[in-house]
Amino acid sequence: MLGIIAGTNPIGEEFEERIGRKETVRTEYGNVEVFMGRDAIFLPRHGIAMDTPPHRINHRANISALKESGVDGVVCICSTGSLSPEIPPGMLVVPDDYINFGMPLTFYDDEIRHIVPELDEGLRSRIVEASHGKDGGVYVQTHGPRFETKAEIRVIRQFADIVGMTLANEATLCCEAELPVAALCTVDNYANGVAAQEHGLSYEAIIENIERNREMVTDIIRRLIR
Repeated sequence: MLGIIAGTNPIGEEFEERIGRKETVRTEYGNVEVFMGRDAIFLPRHGIAMDTPPHRINHRANISALKESGVDGVVCICSTGSLSPEIPPGMLVVPDDYINFGMPLTFYDDEIRHIVPELDEGLRSRIVEASHGKDGGVYVQTHGPRFETKAEIRVIRQFADIVGMTLANEATLCCEAELPVAALCTVDNYANGVAAQEHGLSYEAIIENIERNREMVTDIIRRLIR
């Protein structure tokens, strides 16, 4: 059974027949509300009310909840900004690596443990097949909740292809929890200064692009969990 983590990409009524019941999973890091489905467990990273900003997400509780619920793999659905004119909004990217410039998180606060962070190749292949997205690319995580400055983007675009605020924390914690993890990233805007944008760089414009991709992402998730 897969765990599906989604954020501003919707997971709810589109999966009504599969979601089943809403449950609260209690973990040592806090309580997490999930949708327990027949084929997957859906976890909204920003909360059921979609009101938790990216820098306040309790990633340790979220990943613990999926682990305790018995998933055997995790797919992170992520909204991202493009760092290259060659990766336009509307494209799908299945990254093969990531960089974390955000706040590091670990389950190992009280012991010395070193894991090798990685995105699972088997799960990545499934996502590529289901989505026909770009196979490979580097995701860079910044801290949020603000967008990056143009100077910051000039630096990070030398090393990465897309930018977001959540995947690196989720992926690293999944690796620590021994859960295979991979991501499907929707490109919903150009990052600050990369290219001219019709509505400028705004949260509202990004949400408009996410809404346009809603049906496509829904179909891909259905193919992954059937």
